[in-house]
Amino acid sequence: MKFLIFPAVPSDELDLIKAGAGQCEVVNAASLSEAEAHIADADGFYGALTPELFAQAGKLRWVQAPVAGVEHYVFPTLAESDVVFTNMAGIYSDVIADHALTYLLMFARGFHVYRTAQAQRVWDKNAPVRHLADCTVAVVGLGGIGVATAKRAKVLETRVLGVEVRPIDKPEGVDELAGIEDLDEVLQRADFVILCVPHTPETVNLITTRELNLMKPSAYLINICRGVVVNLDDLTEALQVGRIAGAGLDVFAIEPLPESHPLWAMENVIITPHVAARGPHIRERHIRVVADNLARFAAGRPLHNVTDKRRWFLAH
Repeated sequence: MKFLIFPAVPSDELDLIKAGAGQCEVVNAASLSEAEAHIADADGFYGALTPELFAQAGKLRWVQAPVAGVEHYVFPTLAESDVVFTNMAGIYSDVIADHALTYLLMFARGFHVYRTAQAQRVWDKNAPVRHLADCTVAVVGLGGIGVATAKRAKVLETRVLGVEVRPIDKPEGVDELAGIEDLDEVLQRADFVILCVPHTPETVNLITTRELNLMKPSAYLINICRGVVVNLDDLTEALQVGRIAGAGLDVFAIEPLPESHPLWAMENVIITPHVAARGPHIRERHIRVVADNLARFAAGRPLHNVTDKRRWFLAH
């Protein structure tokens, strides 16, 4: 049995991956030519798999993606194959949830206004504030990130509405659980809408002018999932005319966000440059997932994070 890694990982990470590999040979390919030399008889793969490399695989049974959001990783021949596909779901949940709650707290306490006042050296105490115990937070998407976000929002004594496309039990921290078919009703009730859905064919343009019109004029939209989930032009217009109160945005349909884009200059918009998943332990978690799944693969046990290759999120 052979497990191919490409591009190569550092030696300390390689040692961790090999620790549970048993009799499985681990090849740490430092070049494309080396990867091509081993892909024909590789049983498992981790790293940057391309359609060209996949076409040379003769016995591949498992691919471990190096990312959680796999929309740019899955290609048609892989999706149509019988190869088991796993992703990095779960390793970012806490840090991205922290990022989402930071937006919420900043808006609730008027920091978006005070940020501008500080830059202008203006002493003004009149930024609007929200009492969080009076607020309703809608968390759209209850995967690992959404559940972690809901738990944090509940600690702040908000009422938490959860929206999920899959049939699931109500997670901890969620007061009411709704299906995606009830999204319209949830949007009308929420003071903060936090988007935690994966990028799938169904979630592209999930939020457009229609959905923004359903939200309260006093509500805030927070997007820490994927930029394509929100129609950027529709959101920009809604913010310009005051259809919603503001937005916290880490992701955009166009990245980097162009310097000339009007969102940059809006006081009621907090922008971060797609950094919600950053954290000091993320790389360690990556390698832990690879090592654990390789140990499972070598022992013939079920793999973690098996992903639906056509719908781009966890199969279970």
